[in-house]
Amino acid sequence: MFRRRRLSSSRREYELQPAPEFLFDRRPYELRCVDRMPDRHQIDERPRFIIAAGNQAPYLLTRLDELRLSRGDVPVLTVTADPSNCIAVAGSQRPDWSLRFCAQGEGDTEDEAREHLHEISLVRAGGTVSLTGPHLLSTHPSRMGRGQLLVDGPADAAIVIHASYAAVQIRDVKGPVRVAATHGRTTILDTTRQVDAIALVVDFAGSSGRVTLSAEAEINMKLSAVRFDGTLLAWAQRSVRTLVPPGFLTPFRVIVNRRQDFVCRTEFCSRVRQEKKGDLYYFTYAGDNSVAPEAVMHLRSEQATVVIDTM
Repeated sequence: MFRRRRLSSSRREYELQPAPEFLFDRRPYELRCVDRMPDRHQIDERPRFIIAAGNQAPYLLTRLDELRLSRGDVPVLTVTADPSNCIAVAGSQRPDWSLRFCAQGEGDTEDEAREHLHEISLVRAGGTVSLTGPHLLSTHPSRMGRGQLLVDGPADAAIVIHASYAAVQIRDVKGPVRVAATHGRTTILDTTRQVDAIALVVDFAGSSGRVTLSAEAEINMKLSAVRFDGTLLAWAQRSVRTLVPPGFLTPFRVIVNRRQDFVCRTEFCSRVRQEKKGDLYYFTYAGDNSVAPEAVMHLRSEQATVVIDTM
């Protein structure tokens, strides 16, 4: 019981903190696809996109697959991913889709690593690319295969991602974005159009769009303009934490279960109006009074906190 109380207190302290700004850092997307073998020199040292594991096996074998898809043939790219895969998408000025996929297999022996490598594949069917791999329960987590996909595509094209237990990163996309990353983390930076994302954890940074975010755990946001151009709905089972710039004028409405679950640490906090409807508390900020708050920005958590801080 004491341990449970300590965990609950630690979680409460965490959910009252501001959203960490490092979550929204624009790190370069790199794909590192290099074999690892004991007592053998690694000849290929080209820069790549990598995930490092603490309890790594002695053998790691890799395979790099590349695809070029015409936008005329694939106006909307759909990616599906089995567990233990990672997906990174960057919008650019290129006219077509460029995909690079690094399959990796680890093992205590070279044969075991090769066997796990063969379990990971990239398969294309029309406009859908599938990252296949073993089930999470089929092998030891530190000895299974995994894959990393890097997509470089037209910024104004649409992309759809369906994944489970997979990390997803998207940035600089001006076309519609739809992500369903069950039990995974999704980070979306600097998108400007429609965004629909559901994941275990969602990190979002931007200043415009028609944005709908839903999280099994938490949502972290950084709004870079004083007026958000569009609509924003963020609903999480745990905390919703938002960073806003000084002089923020975007109207918003917050819904929480308890009065103390809304935390405002900005210069406009005194202008936030509170009311109770049924069992829920509503907090409303009129901003520049240009539109109704509920029509622009809606933040909701019925099990934890909604926190707003100035950057």
